[in-house]
Amino acid sequence: MIEEEMIRSLPDQFFQPEIRCNYYVSSKMKKVWAVELDLLRKFTEVCEKHNLSYFMDGGTLLGAVRHKGFIPWDDDADVIMPREDYNKLWSIASEEFKEPYYFQTTLSENKFFRSHAQLRNSYTTGFIDEDKNKDINRGIFIDIFVLDNIPEDKWQRNFFRMRISFEKKMFVYLYDIEYKKLSLKNKIFYVFVHLFFRFVSYKKFFKYFNIRTLGKYTNVNTTLVGDITLKWRTNVQWERKWFEGYVYLPFENLMLRAPKYYNEVLSKQYGDFMKIPEDITASNFKSHGKVTFDPDTPYKEYFKRKIKK
Repeated sequence: MIEEEMIRSLPDQFFQPEIRCNYYVSSKMKKVWAVELDLLRKFTEVCEKHNLSYFMDGGTLLGAVRHKGFIPWDDDADVIMPREDYNKLWSIASEEFKEPYYFQTTLSENKFFRSHAQLRNSYTTGFIDEDKNKDINRGIFIDIFVLDNIPEDKWQRNFFRMRISFEKKMFVYLYDIEYKKLSLKNKIFYVFVHLFFRFVSYKKFFKYFNIRTLGKYTNVNTTLVGDITLKWRTNVQWERKWFEGYVYLPFENLMLRAPKYYNEVLSKQYGDFMKIPEDITASNFKSHGKVTFDPDTPYKEYFKRKIKK
């Protein structure tokens, strides 16, 4: 379900199927986009109310620059925030995001492990395949990533990367790994992880991971920043100065913030980003894997129907 204000702000033809860049966009995907636009609207409203810094990120930034909206074969929306602002958003989320909006982190739901947050609409259904059997909020979402400081020194950077990888692995082995499918070495690690979390609160460790590990260099004025919440990827590690300031760019019916040097950011991430790919198949561009959407049905109702079947 989409907020009436958002529906009114979109022209009637927005919801019609169309061909964009030789790619067919269905009316159902247009409804999904409308939900995501409403989530972006709500997110930016809260950020601007509390003077929190944010930027469009990834395919959303690319879409704004190249298409003035969604990339036709994209099905999600991404934003990114400096660590300090992300932590502030975290602290006010329960007050600012009321139903149908839901600010989802590992602290809000144990079986949801992400190093970043997702803002969801609880009156809709949208979930990746690996979450279909988890008892978590599975409404349509936008991703809220974190822009962390990265040390310039090669040895510090390598140790930082290994520490992040090890601690992430601990979370994965707690909920997302089946013991019987593991090798002997990994079974030993599995037992270690489960014993560790008998004595250490899962939520306390997650706070430690976010603040003391990912945020280790928050108060250090490094020249490098990047998104290290998903994987350690050098193409999403940028010069700090590229994010010092912002400009507003049109994104469908919204005006959203982009880094002042968005051309440099996109060139580092995508190379020749203005070139339309020749092989336009949605499956070639999925970062989440398989995603199921039903913009007209609350996720709780959707899964009740599934159980009855």
